[in-house]
Amino acid sequence: MESISIRNLKFYTTLIPSEPPEKLLDGVNLSLEKGDMLCITGKSGEGKSSFLRVIAGLEKATSGEMSLFGEPVKQNEWTALSMAQKGVGFVFQNYGLLFDLTVKDNIAVPLRYHKMGTEEEIEQKAKRALMLVLASSFAEKFPSSLSLGMQKRVAIARAWALDAKILLLDEPTAGLDKNSRINLLSLVDNLRELYKTTVIMVVSDLQVAHELNSKISFLIDKKLTPPMYFNEIKDHENPRIRAMVR
Repeated sequence: MESISIRNLKFYTTLIPSEPPEKLLDGVNLSLEKGDMLCITGKSGEGKSSFLRVIAGLEKATSGEMSLFGEPVKQNEWTALSMAQKGVGFVFQNYGLLFDLTVKDNIAVPLRYHKMGTEEEIEQKAKRALMLVLASSFAEKFPSSLSLGMQKRVAIARAWALDAKILLLDEPTAGLDKNSRINLLSLVDNLRELYKTTVIMVVSDLQVAHELNSKISFLIDKKLTPPMYFNEIKDHENPRIRAMVR
């Protein structure tokens, strides 16, 4: 079953009011099954992060269609609140943690906002999410006392606690050393395997996709290439894609 289907997605943004809108996405198509993982890469400024933000309803698509689990998303429902309620979780590149709240309360805040259970149920969901990312011992600590890798785990736990069926990750391994990167990617892949979560991840380092044996799509000329595996890149007909692994 398709978890997400996107057709002819366009996103234009106005950076300077007096200038015409800039096209960042101009006819993007994507189709993923439940439990799929896709890494999206491309040059800086191509619109990779914007693509995730549009899916999550944090930016408004100029035009295009999207379906989640076979159900078309209406334009008036393509908002951040509605996408979260439909099971789309977003992990920001800068994690988006609230540094004046404990780790456990960071996870509980969106659960309370969306009224996802009683206070006792929310407490249990937060604890379970932390357990899944091996961060239970940090529940009462503040984010500023955590390592970069642990902060990213907490951000993933917060998205997962909202019953995310589609997880959007913006550069989740940026700034991590090799061991922290491997541990984080292993956790993400375990969550995908256990709960058949569909994962879409923006990466700059293709080694991430290689380590996960994930399919890869390149955002080039404002469009997304069909997904391919790492070992298919070096023989690709497009020299710009082949150059990505040199």
